[in-house]
Amino acid sequence: MFAIILAVGLVAVFAAAFMPVGSSFGMMGVGWGWGAVMMAVPAILLILVLLAALGAFTPSPTYVPPAYGPPPSPALETLNQRYARGEISPADYERMRADLERRTA
Repeated sequence: MFAIILAVGLVAVFAAAFMPVGSSFGMMGVGWGWGAVMMAVPAILLILVLLAALGAFTPSPTYVPPAYGPPPSPALETLNQRYARGEISPADYERMRADLERRTA
């Protein structure tokens, strides 16, 4: 909001400072139309420059959910550690893992 107020104020100051004396067409004809265009174009450009400087056109980061599920149960964790140490055979590991998954499901 501050940027828009600043932009409009700057356009008004520039329009007042650089307008030659006696160059208006009065209230009739194209005087009003050109005056509005000549004030709107710089105002729009100034607002776009201010928005770009403030980072309004940069894409915002999106939320990416984690690629993993809930942590394994402590019993399954212990079973995995026993299998990794070689304390149980692959067949025993599969049987015990299936039994633990059936209990938790």
